[in-house]
This record gives sequence, structure tokens and C-alpha cells, in this order.
Amino acid sequence: MIRIALIAAVAAVAAFAASSASATEVRVSLVGKSAEQINADILDAARTVCARDVAGETLILGAYGRCVRDTVQVTQQKLAAL
Repeated sequence: MIRIALIAAVAAVAAFAASSASATEVRVSLVGKSAEQINADILDAARTVCARDVAGETLILGAYGRCVRDTVQVTQQKLAAL
């Protein structure tokens, strides 16, 4: 069975509800990957999601950093629950 981790910017949307009406989603395949590679892929996906979600923010650097941190944290919690 192929397991897929969904990188949904749930935390980002909650934190930045005014900035975006819809969340961005990126799928990360877990098949045949080490924990380090999965974590790297999650970080890359979070960066992609957050770059899209905070575009147009007044304080974009702070918003981007919080978005990446929160998205990675939520995703790792979901992955641990699998």
C-alpha cells in the first residue's frame, strides 16, 4: 500500500486566515524513503505551500517563517499518527 502524507496548510490557514481563502496542498510520497528524506521532502513542500499562501502579506518574511514552522510541525504530527 502506498502511503501518502498530505501537506495541507491547515496551521497556516488558521494563522493567516485573512490572507488566503483556500489552503494549498502538496503530496509527498513516503515509499522507499528514509526518515531524513521524508523530513527533507516535508520541509520542501512546506516551503512551497507557504510561499504561495503568504504572497501579498505585508510582513512576508515573518509570516513565511511561522507558516513553514507550523506546517512542518502539523505534518510531522500527522505522520507520527499513521
